[in-house]
Amino acid sequence: MKVLLLGPQGCGKGTIGQMLSEKIGVPLVSVGGLLRSLNPESSYYKTVKDQMEKGVLVDNQLVGMIIKQELDDPKYAKGYIFDGWARQMSDLNIFDPGFDFVVVFEMLRETSIKRISGRRLCEVDGKTYNVNTLPKEELAKCPGKLIQREDDTEEAVKKRLEIYYTKTMEVVNYFDKQGKTIRINAEPLPEAIFADLIKKLEK
Repeated sequence: MKVLLLGPQGCGKGTIGQMLSEKIGVPLVSVGGLLRSLNPESSYYKTVKDQMEKGVLVDNQLVGMIIKQELDDPKYAKGYIFDGWARQMSDLNIFDPGFDFVVVFEMLRETSIKRISGRRLCEVDGKTYNVNTLPKEELAKCPGKLIQREDDTEEAVKKRLEIYYTKTMEVVNYFDKQGKTIRINAEPLPEAIFADLIKKLEK
């Protein structure tokens, strides 16, 4: 089974993707994680590292080659779940394996902004906390100072959402026409979202 996850920032694709991976027994492929964990001996390593350090998007053609190389691993023989690809139609021109299902997470823009702009990183252990949802006693467990990444500010989130609702929605419409999309309400807690997804997958 080949599944693609699409949704606006803060919709929980990574969390739900991991839950689905454990449920159906195929790996979750985070494209961002794939790039960050690239082997230093890879011929792509320096170029990817340089582009990521500059804060620019890694060249799509290059990402496509890295994805294809990764999928040669036998562990993907039964399928995979993709998070972080096909954010625009040009991605599919580079790599389109023929997804069986495309899960589209839907939520209000206001929810996306609140979730992402409330996200903080502990400068000591690197864990992520959310000042809008976690109780004060949980936040107090952070061993260091909580900092906000530049791309998690409200202004930055709004810019990323604008890209999602223009470029990525073209991809959603493309898969809609193929009858491959499964739309999921991403407003509730992860357990409820996951239960809804499994119910719709089993239909």
